[in-house]
Amino acid sequence: MSEAFVVIDLESTDREPEKAHIVEWAALVLFPEWFGQGGVQEHGGLVKPPVQIPAETSDVADAPTWDVEQQKLAALLTAGTIAVAHNAEYERTMLAKLEVPGLRWLCTYKAACRVWPDAPGFSNETLRYYLGLGTGRKDQQAAHSALHDARVTAQILGELLRTGTSIEDMLVWTEQPAMLPTCPLGDWRGRKWAEVDAGFLLWILRKIHDREDVRFCANAELERREKERAAARPVGVGTPADEDEVPF
Repeated sequence: MSEAFVVIDLESTDREPEKAHIVEWAALVLFPEWFGQGGVQEHGGLVKPPVQIPAETSDVADAPTWDVEQQKLAALLTAGTIAVAHNAEYERTMLAKLEVPGLRWLCTYKAACRVWPDAPGFSNETLRYYLGLGTGRKDQQAAHSALHDARVTAQILGELLRTGTSIEDMLVWTEQPAMLPTCPLGDWRGRKWAEVDAGFLLWILRKIHDREDVRFCANAELERREKERAAARPVGVGTPADEDEVPF
């Protein structure tokens, strides 16, 4: 494994990237030898946003602006680097203006959904406890500080690689909608996709247009069932007519 990773976490003023301003950033540069024995460089700092901030975050009042801090981060993201984040879509959107040529992204959230579908949840903190990665509170940094969260993401990445999950698979999954382990809608909420009625899966494709991940999962399950049926058909038997496929 020769790839160098930069694990990134951003803390900001809003959950929506279009409205958010960064107040803290952290980046862990992981060299291949880290996966076994050290090799980590930690970077980061506080950022003064261009908007009014609440009293509890007033420690950034004297911090540099993002125009200054982003240059430090950009210097770590060289061509060929794999940028890693948990729910990378957020960091990717926030950092789009850096425009690093050849930069690839790897989302540990999307990978975890596929590799550990039985986990009780897929947030950084839930996975930290589920995977037995330590309490984290022994460190000076607490959850939802950029450095702490970047460290946890790095640990999750290490666990993913130890399962034998390939980097290339994770890069592909990052470019796709999340493969949610269970259905989040209606009477089938919390049930595995293999248990969901085919009629409901088709209803999702017809009616749900604002949840790309849900549509992706419903379509993937229908395709899986069709492949399963095709494999079970006797040789020479064709595909049934469309009306025979409708399960209601």
